[in-house]
Amino acid sequence: MLIGFDFDNTIVCYDRAVIRLADEIFDLPDDVPRNKVGLRDYLRREDREPEWTAFQGELYGPGMHYAEPFEGAIETMSKLMAAGHEMAIVSHRSCKPYAGPPYDLHQAAHEWVTNRLKKNNLFEDNQVYFLETRQAKLEAIRQLGCNVFVDDLPEVLNAPDFPNSTLAILFNPMGIENHKTVKCFTISRWFELTDLLSQLG
Repeated sequence: MLIGFDFDNTIVCYDRAVIRLADEIFDLPDDVPRNKVGLRDYLRREDREPEWTAFQGELYGPGMHYAEPFEGAIETMSKLMAAGHEMAIVSHRSCKPYAGPPYDLHQAAHEWVTNRLKKNNLFEDNQVYFLETRQAKLEAIRQLGCNVFVDDLPEVLNAPDFPNSTLAILFNPMGIENHKTVKCFTISRWFELTDLLSQLG
């Protein structure tokens, strides 16, 4: 099979990166949770929305060197490849931040793939697609002919243009209970993916 994966928050976990960057950039009160939602809500309460927007540019740009693969991601993809499956990364992210320095966010992502995935013999350049819009991402999934696609965004998997021939799998590590309308399978940990694909035959 050809198995497609989203990139941000599916392969890449930003928990550590958020903590490191937040403490580098902001002087946060002790009671602000050191996670993405806690930081976002604090800055919005303080009427500092532009700083939150700029922070995301830092996170998805130079801050990516702090980001790590989700637990089990490397091992699971290695097993899938060893079993004879093909894989592709299909992601949509803007090329430049909406605020702050004009980092090349696609280049930052490619560098992360090189440093974290290619060194584990995962993904060649022709298997990695960073696109600027969700519509372009959906079209790429269709054109590539992905048999399976794994994404953390239910709005992608439930989009009208998501290919009917592609098995949709939602990666939901936080166990959020608002995905009932999504007609797809759900995993909360990467290790569950190989078992699910085996069961589906």
